[in-house]
Amino acid sequence: MQILSLAGDADVTEGSVDDRATRKFESLRQHYLFAGLEPDEFDALLRAISEIRLEKGDILFHQGDRADYFYFVDIGHVELNLIAPTGQKKVLEVVGPDRAFAEAVAFMRGSKYPVTCEALSDTTLYRIPNHAYLNLIQESPDACMRLLADISRQLHARVREIERLTVQNARDRLVSYLLDHVVEKNGDEAMIRVELPRHIIAARLSITPETLSRLLRNLTDERLLTIEDRVIYVHSLSRLRPYD
Repeated sequence: MQILSLAGDADVTEGSVDDRATRKFESLRQHYLFAGLEPDEFDALLRAISEIRLEKGDILFHQGDRADYFYFVDIGHVELNLIAPTGQKKVLEVVGPDRAFAEAVAFMRGSKYPVTCEALSDTTLYRIPNHAYLNLIQESPDACMRLLADISRQLHARVREIERLTVQNARDRLVSYLLDHVVEKNGDEAMIRVELPRHIIAARLSITPETLSRLLRNLTDERLLTIEDRVIYVHSLSRLRPYD
């Protein structure tokens, strides 16, 4: 694991962040946790942020470690997991680019990470100190209210996702997942790029890897999909969507 200070990207003596740093962190700026901050507030926060580079398999933190930071993924994917008393690993979530994680723990002062975080690929993260972020929120009621509004929208989205996972059957969940990852459309056809290993996708869909393989094989046999390594071609979105 490599930790890089962002001080080199910021013009600290002038009291403003260098334009290169601002462009570099534009995706971070657009995230709901930071979108409500004023420009000077965001610039001040950038000085406290570090860049973390992980190699595949690196552990960022273990369950029970002191939680002084939360994180934003710039490149790559990380896995949040728990180890059961039986020794079996349960994948709770996979976090990819432009998403934050462990932010809830930031509001639980003196708390510890409830999960373990492992890099699924070479990954670049931004590490945000809890105290620096909370200080900004506490000093700006307007930013706090905007944050609450954005969190409420995120909560409603998560509730809809839970309802979908609860109500839909395995095939429905797989089709919904595929449609959420379409990267290119051409009329009724589409292309999907699969970035995660199949066992991770299966865990996210609450099915076994064997069930996932069977469902994909069924969709292929029905000539709805063609699978070539990590690219899936959808031959008819209209035929696939009724299962969504």
